[in-house]
Amino acid sequence: IRGTCDGKKETVNKMKSLKKVSIALLVVGMSVAFAQDSNSDNHKVSIVIPQIALLDIEPEASKDISLSLDAPTEAGDPLAEKSDNDLWLNVTSIVSSGATRDISVKVDAALTGIDLKVVSAAYSGAGFGSFGTPQPEVTLSTSDQALVSGIKSGYTADGDGNGFNLTYTASPKADSEFGDLVSTTGTDITVTYTLTP
Repeated sequence: IRGTCDGKKETVNKMKSLKKVSIALLVVGMSVAFAQDSNSDNHKVSIVIPQIALLDIEPEASKDISLSLDAPTEAGDPLAEKSDNDLWLNVTSIVSSGATRDISVKVDAALTGIDLKVVSAAYSGAGFGSFGTPQPEVTLSTSDQALVSGIKSGYTADGDGNGFNLTYTASPKADSEFGDLVSTTGTDITVTYTLTP
């Protein structure tokens, strides 16, 4: 009788062991099934575009200009004005959503008896983008004044012939300051352009 009982217990224990093994295999099988690849997958790409505000004056090698006013040929006439349009502003701009930039201009010192004016032509060149609108001619002072307004994102292309062509004009003031003019071989004025951040 004892041998029969021991045999039944052993059989029961084996069956329990088989059930445990079967359950374990079922769990492993389900895990493998859920981990299988399909013919499609995806992931995210985060694209970061920086804000950019870059400006320079071209041609780089010869951006200093000289405006030598011509003497009149007839007594009683004032000095004749002098102009120069050799310089260009190059710009690269990327703005945040809804924003615009301006180009402002100023000089480091006031001139006596002389008006120095600058005007920007509309953008031209090999670049692409939204370049804003040039403002009317500016009589330069030591305070920043808008030269081009409403610039969005764009690049003018680099070098002479690209961007905003600048025309400078120096002319004597037709008022009491004319009497303060003195002859000079060259008075240096620094003109600064700023693209707003």
